[in-house]
Amino acid sequence: MILFSALFFVLLFFLCLAAAVVMYQSRETDRQTTHPLVEPPSQPPQVARFLFRAGALVDANPAALRLCSEVPAERFDWEALRQKLSASFPDFPYAQGASQKRDVTVLKSNNPNDASIVTLDQWNDVARVTLEQDIAPDLARRTAIFQAMFQAPNPIWKINTKGVIVWRNTAYKSLGASLGFTGDSQPLFDTTTLSPGDPPLRFKLSSRDNTQIHWFNVTAVRAGPDIMFYATEADAEVSALDARRSFVQTFSKTFAQLSTGLAIFDQNQSLVLFNPALIELTGVSADFLSNRCDLFAFFDHMREHHVIPTSNGQTSWHAQVSQIVQEAQLGAYCETWTLPTGVTYKVSGRPHPDGALVFLIEDITSEITVTRRFRSELEQVYGVLDTVEGALVLFSPTGQLHMCNQAYRDMWKSDPDRTFAKYTFFDALQHWQVDCRPSPVWSKLKNRILSTSDRSAWSASLTKITGEVLTMEVTPVAGGVTLLTFKEINPVGLPLTTTH
Repeated sequence: MILFSALFFVLLFFLCLAAAVVMYQSRETDRQTTHPLVEPPSQPPQVARFLFRAGALVDANPAALRLCSEVPAERFDWEALRQKLSASFPDFPYAQGASQKRDVTVLKSNNPNDASIVTLDQWNDVARVTLEQDIAPDLARRTAIFQAMFQAPNPIWKINTKGVIVWRNTAYKSLGASLGFTGDSQPLFDTTTLSPGDPPLRFKLSSRDNTQIHWFNVTAVRAGPDIMFYATEADAEVSALDARRSFVQTFSKTFAQLSTGLAIFDQNQSLVLFNPALIELTGVSADFLSNRCDLFAFFDHMREHHVIPTSNGQTSWHAQVSQIVQEAQLGAYCETWTLPTGVTYKVSGRPHPDGALVFLIEDITSEITVTRRFRSELEQVYGVLDTVEGALVLFSPTGQLHMCNQAYRDMWKSDPDRTFAKYTFFDALQHWQVDCRPSPVWSKLKNRILSTSDRSAWSASLTKITGEVLTMEVTPVAGGVTLLTFKEINPVGLPLTTTH
């Protein structure tokens, strides 16, 4: 009976012990599962000890070697240690050396919340530096960094070597919830093609019901064996690019309807935009223009297609193109190119924002032809008027002198075409009054020239101060124009023959 009772208590003891072990393991598992993102506190670091001789590091313990590895220097010496510690210990000496046979100095951190201590033990050319770090500021700093990452407005997450998400911040969780995704380990971004060191990659995220679309630029950074990912929202950037693309397409459609050739070169002098009219006017192929040719190559091809006038031979071709570019940058280039084929182009160059250049090529052959024909016909009219015996002069309704013949110039010793300012009726009237005797005809003539109501023809006699008698005929012409004809007459009233 006693033996049975003893066995019973032993069995009961082992059962209780097993239950306690199970409960402890369960609590430990629950603790790790409930707080998978909380990093365990770091162990207090060891005291770092350095040994220097004449400013050179000759020995260091493991904790000191870890500090050495944090300094980006080819060689760790006294100056490197001073730069490492100067932020917290500004009194750290610039050079090694003892002021007496044995010199021991203790330095405290200038941060009141940091209890770190540096001890310098120096003798002869040897110095032993001991750094006792206070882990409290380091833990506070790590906690602040961790909280900042967790509360960052942009999604941040970490994956392990197996591609499983092991940590993510609040913004990542909120983004997944807003898109209708559940599950802590379900990835929102397919980052299999993104590696640490690669440029940021743009991702498109859609909600489960496809009612929301978001764009993010994601960057990968190595964090030990794991990889950290940082996502930045790019919705505004994508919208701006879409708007710009739409704007360029609209402009391209508009430019495609223009008869004027258009070529836009960017700040690197590469062709970025052209229209079909440019191909038609220059003869340069679309394939060549589509390859973003530079400005000099563009002019070279136009020269090969005889679209540019032949040079005078005094300057090189490259210098001519450079001069065209310089004038275009100043907004002062506008030339008329007459080609051997008889075609005439008006070419202008203007500066564009961000250092770009715009060249416009317009076919003005028809306009030049009409202008030349008009000038030819006008010269013929002048030639016919010069054969007329009387002195003729034509005035507009506003008193502007339109034209006169050679007989008029000879009679009045005046050439209106050579005056600097516009020659008007009042200028001619003043001239006539000086060369002729006073007469009431001048006031009547003034009223008739500028009148739009009384347009009847009339004539009058004038006497020059030299004694010559003139007859003046006033004849209205269509469009409010008035023709004046002056003729010399003899005493019996017969016209005199005028020689030229």
